[in-house]
Amino acid sequence: MQFDVFHSLGRIDDAAEPRTDRQVFAQFFAEVAAADRLGYGTMWVAESHFSSEVQKHGAAPVIPHYRGEVGLNCDSLQLGQLILERTKRLGFGTAIMNIVGGNGGPIAAADRVRTLAWLNSLRDEPRRLSIGIASGRFPYINRPFGIVPRSQIEVDRWPEAQALIFIEALTIFLRLLSGDTLGSQDLDLRDLRYADATPYTRRWEFERLKLVPEMSPAEWTRCLRIVLGSASPQALATGFKWADVDVFNLSFTPPAAIEKLHVDLASRCTAPRLPWHRSRLPRTVMVFIDRDPGVAEARASACFDTYIEAMRGTAQVPDKGVLMQRALIGTAADIRAQLAPGARHGFHPDDRLMLWFEFNQTNGSQILDQMERFSDQVLPYVTV
Repeated sequence: MQFDVFHSLGRIDDAAEPRTDRQVFAQFFAEVAAADRLGYGTMWVAESHFSSEVQKHGAAPVIPHYRGEVGLNCDSLQLGQLILERTKRLGFGTAIMNIVGGNGGPIAAADRVRTLAWLNSLRDEPRRLSIGIASGRFPYINRPFGIVPRSQIEVDRWPEAQALIFIEALTIFLRLLSGDTLGSQDLDLRDLRYADATPYTRRWEFERLKLVPEMSPAEWTRCLRIVLGSASPQALATGFKWADVDVFNLSFTPPAAIEKLHVDLASRCTAPRLPWHRSRLPRTVMVFIDRDPGVAEARASACFDTYIEAMRGTAQVPDKGVLMQRALIGTAADIRAQLAPGARHGFHPDDRLMLWFEFNQTNGSQILDQMERFSDQVLPYVTV
């Protein structure tokens, strides 16, 4: 079993110990240093753009009950470079990088990711890069970049249109990243259609481009994994058509759905693809570990209450009981049992988990203590 760390890099203003943006980043880098020292594999960082507090005053607030900034990382690749410079062995991952709007669209995103991979390849010991990609956390992030309805059909079917926009962006991103010389005239988007078979109209028009510096697929795939932040059949088909993508998964997914997804992904990885392995489906999981199981339980309960209130009326989330069941909660011995094969959590010895220690928590010493406790008392017993 492989263990990474996930970090939201958000600011919670109604927490018992609210922090400034500088304090949030200072604590984040303390956790980065701890993750590097304690033997975790990769630091995954959430990405967002623009103030969610300001957006609350717009016409369609997306998280009206959340007080603070849902995400302070607006440039994953610059942040990644800083993380690599401050650590000795820790990998870096994005969860998730916007390739539709927030980072300037698929061409700019591919250009920057390839540059990061190139610079990483120049290191004496290149680090593992896991670049999770998707269409962005909220629609308001993409609108300033022109991702708005352009026709009546897009007005009428905007959710469906957004899904097709992502497929176009994904195709451009993966093909440029792989080294193709590509122009919009080279894109065959005839299969992109609405549910009633109405053809999709391409969004990006550009002359033939090729990314530099020169880098073969073998070179960039040696230390770079692209992690698809969508399990929709169309996104998976497109992703696997152009690359050996991994797939990102969230904590809330039921174990049975996870197993079904593994079967589907294995069926897509036929020759000449890399064989599917469970570690290619990294999964977030909230962790609340303490020497006192009652303290861990109370902390988890309070954090989920905060989350449920923040998402009220915005996103459909599982019941609190389900959230508590999917998290790792208790003493080190409790969590070792929860990670064991056959336990109700449904984990497998070959899984790769992104441990979310700071989920709705702001007490830096508590977070670091949990990272230490998990590393010392759990990780040695379940790492393979």
